[in-house]
Amino acid sequence: MKKFLADFKNNYKIYSINIIVSVFFLLPILWILSTSLKSEADITENPTKWIPESLTLENFKAIFNIRDGDFGTYFLNTVVITLITVLIVIIISSLAGYGFSKLDIPLKNLFLLLILSTMMIPFHGLLIPLFNIMKSFNILNTHAALILIYVTFQLPFCVYMLKNTFDAIPESIRESAMIDGSSEIRVFLKIILPLAWPGIATVAIFSAYTTWNDFIIALVFVNSNNLLTLNVGLTNLAVGQYGTKWGLLASGSIISFIPIIILFMFLQRYFIAGLTSGSVK
Repeated sequence: MKKFLADFKNNYKIYSINIIVSVFFLLPILWILSTSLKSEADITENPTKWIPESLTLENFKAIFNIRDGDFGTYFLNTVVITLITVLIVIIISSLAGYGFSKLDIPLKNLFLLLILSTMMIPFHGLLIPLFNIMKSFNILNTHAALILIYVTFQLPFCVYMLKNTFDAIPESIRESAMIDGSSEIRVFLKIILPLAWPGIATVAIFSAYTTWNDFIIALVFVNSNNLLTLNVGLTNLAVGQYGTKWGLLASGSIISFIPIIILFMFLQRYFIAGLTSGSVK
């Protein structure tokens, strides 16, 4: 504690700015949490109070009971889609990143440039062509369509991210293992991959966050109620023709971002290391 106070005294300007910025970003979350713990009367009260006179968990109970528990179905759908997407992205991007970083592939810089150039294409301009493609493959209104789109659009960044991670691993480690008789795949799985955990964690967080928070793709490519993802399903539950049920929307939102917060808490030290990997040679 004394060390912290001394450090704060010496760098109080930086700490003050960080505190102000943190409060600024936390205000919307605190507002949503406050709304989720209010009754309908307190939500519509004017002037609005940050802390109501009586707190209630009725909104959290109602969100799981409305329409025979559809919220739980939406939550499970999103979990399954996110896990499958993250797994596929990690496998493909780690193999591709290793190839671009360590293997002698003809024209690999050109291929990498072509992959990265796809990141400059606005996604919304591809919605109609993608819709027609999914319809022609007869996978429209399925989770497979969502997973395929998520993986495709996340891979360019993830491949580049893991290439930088593998670039930061000394080539001498790989060469020593090859001299000892290890195969390329064994070197990758047993030696290089364990050293690349920070980059893999960064890719996992990026992929999970992007997939979990998507709205537009799930809205366009899935319309069956039992296949809806969390964000689209929550909107359908809380936003109706005669108004918005703010308590349900707030409680559902609080529940929806808890898994991402937990994921980041467990992987944050790898995430920070992964973002800086390859920056120093």
